[in-house]
Amino acid sequence: MMGFVWPFLIYALILYVVSYILVDYGQKYLYDETPPYVALKIGLGALLMAGILTWTKSSFESMFIDDIWKTALLAIVWVGVFILVFRFQPLHGAAFALVAVLVVPGLATMVVQGALRSRTVASRPTSGPVKAYRKPMAAVPAPSAKEGAK
Repeated sequence: MMGFVWPFLIYALILYVVSYILVDYGQKYLYDETPPYVALKIGLGALLMAGILTWTKSSFESMFIDDIWKTALLAIVWVGVFILVFRFQPLHGAAFALVAVLVVPGLATMVVQGALRSRTVASRPTSGPVKAYRKPMAAVPAPSAKEGAK
């Protein structure tokens, strides 16, 4: 159970911040105003996107090759959230959502994996003293007593 709760909460926090920045600046730049109750709408949209992201567990190493169907599902859901919840016009919502779906899931998954990995470090057994990798190219002669007196 906790394997889904912590990732969901981390995803929701990251998506809330990213969505708030995108929606606030995007709405002000494109339409010169923000919709009413923008914080609640962004919260609802972030929860929807975090839920689908927790279910798909997308990461940069597989989301463009092995799990392309999950990336397509993410894109469809995120476009719907940007258009229907965040109240962007369809072309603008699709542009914002597609750029976000290409960047945010991989970065957010790296944060989740880094936050939830175990902190134990396995010790590596050694078989004795470690030998030097390099040796001198030529033996350096020891200074003689005559040279040392000069």
